[in-house]
Amino acid sequence: MLFSLVKKDFLIVKKYAGIMLLASFLIPPVMLWRAPEATGAMGFTLAVIFSIFMLTQYVALKEYQYPKATTLLCALPYPRKMIVLSKYCFCLIIYGVCCLVFGIDTLLFPRLGAFDIRMAVIIFLIISLLLSFYFPALYRLGYERTKFVFVIIIMASPVLFGFLFKPENAIRFEFLDTVSTTAIIVLGVMVSLAAFSISAAVSIRFFEKSDLT
Repeated sequence: MLFSLVKKDFLIVKKYAGIMLLASFLIPPVMLWRAPEATGAMGFTLAVIFSIFMLTQYVALKEYQYPKATTLLCALPYPRKMIVLSKYCFCLIIYGVCCLVFGIDTLLFPRLGAFDIRMAVIIFLIISLLLSFYFPALYRLGYERTKFVFVIIIMASPVLFGFLFKPENAIRFEFLDTVSTTAIIVLGVMVSLAAFSISAAVSIRFFEKSDLT
């Protein structure tokens, strides 16, 4: 059941999936060229943010344009809980694909550095926190209001990361070298899953109370 709902979302974005796949491949080397001091972290983060939010927002747009489709899904033996959870799974799969693409990038562009599992976990935590606020807002406020949040995230991300990774403003992460990789992975994944779980519970509650008629 959950697989069918996730597949449905990928079918909705199939026309743009290739474009976003290419974009996620090109963003890291382009950012490396424009901001070499950021190595691959900035490019990977922006690729993940763009891919997840662009595709997720497109699915939300189509569901907003065709509200009867969601009503029909709820009329079928698809619990609203599963419909909400499928969105989170959709984003997790996109993140996994972005990791794979970035891994290929690091092989083709060695200056990006090796694929660091700690970086992947930290970025996964950042994305999880963003989505943990985005989805409840989407189900509570609707597409029309939430799209402004999407625009802010997409427009602000390059500017914010460009500022943070300037040599004079760079955030230092040397302290992470004193923490074991295992601790970072376990803590990062646990916090991310906890944020996702709380967010999913809130989103489900909002969606179950929404009137689809």
